[in-house]
Amino acid sequence: MEAKKTRGRQKTEMKRIEKEDDRLVVFSKRRSGIYKKATELGALCGAQVGILVFSPMGKPHSFGNPSIDYVLNRFLHNQQEPILEAYQQEKILQAIENYNELVEHLEVVKECRKALRQLEGQRGSGE
Repeated sequence: MEAKKTRGRQKTEMKRIEKEDDRLVVFSKRRSGIYKKATELGALCGAQVGILVFSPMGKPHSFGNPSIDYVLNRFLHNQQEPILEAYQQEKILQAIENYNELVEHLEVVKECRKALRQLEGQRGSGE
């Protein structure tokens, strides 16, 4: 059996690659790798991800999930999507409604307790 000729997958040293052609190839491969990771982050966690990278030649590359424009707009202007705002508003209204129902229920319980104390007081003084 012949020995393996390649060294397999090895950890590369983190230093600048001197040959320009090699540097461009590595940039291209790493860029697609980081885009893949960003896509996974968005799919698994529901995160909205934006990546902006300039190549060694100065060319800009961007990636966004759902889109780079949406992510940048949200980042720069702190704007949330209208659907989310409507959902949050609905949840707030539901919480207020639940609170009001609980306050009404508490008032009924207090009145019942007061009536019970009066009945117990009448029974105790009547005996």
